[in-house]
Amino acid sequence: MTKLFLRLVAPSLFFLYNGTQKKGRRKAQMQELDQTQELIQMLKERLNEKDETIATLQATIETLQITIANLTETLDEFKRKFFGISSEKSKKKQTDEPVCEEASEQESGIPVKEHTRTRKKKAKRDDLYALLPIEEVLCDVPQEERLCPDCGAEMEHMGYTFIREELRITPAKVVRVRYMQEKLICPICREEDDTTITQAKTPTALMPHSPASPDMVAMVMYQKSFLHLPFYRQEKDWKEKGVPLPRETAANWYNTCALEYL
Repeated sequence: MTKLFLRLVAPSLFFLYNGTQKKGRRKAQMQELDQTQELIQMLKERLNEKDETIATLQATIETLQITIANLTETLDEFKRKFFGISSEKSKKKQTDEPVCEEASEQESGIPVKEHTRTRKKKAKRDDLYALLPIEEVLCDVPQEERLCPDCGAEMEHMGYTFIREELRITPAKVVRVRYMQEKLICPICREEDDTTITQAKTPTALMPHSPASPDMVAMVMYQKSFLHLPFYRQEKDWKEKGVPLPRETAANWYNTCALEYL
């Protein structure tokens, strides 16, 4: 009985199993087909967007080309107006050419007066350096050469002769200046136990509790405002002169004095 049952049921089970596998394959194929169609649709949309973008860019390019052409034409027109020869002048020259030729033929025999061209005088050193102070270096004859080589008599002073001139510059030098205040006391009052003390007046500091002097601050402001020298480069320059002046301090001096004294 069991064998007979298996012979009858086995074919139907086999066909049922094959049908189930075919349905699964068809379902997977349908899903792949749907995904492919969605991908194709998405690619079509992107292509349409690209076509629209290309069309927009082409329209923009055409507009820019027209604008460039108009601006180029306007620029050429301005060049002709500013740098070219006007039509009135050119026409006038054309109409005046025969008249000029006739006038030149008529005036060819008129003599012309001689004239000399005056050249501009060159500036002398005295004019160039007129604002600079003058310091004379006297070159005296040594004492052993003041006797006449012929007769041995002592020679007299005749004067000085200008030989040459040169320019000298004095480098900046930093000096520590200490203000010492004098104090006076009355000796008579001191004997009477009544001390009387008088103190000298001292100049007021440019900035309280600061070593800044007017000369030093003026140099900092001159280098910054006129020479356009940054504070960090001024710091190096002052350091070479033996003054450790940080850039923050120099900037503080500049701002404070500019607000209070300028």
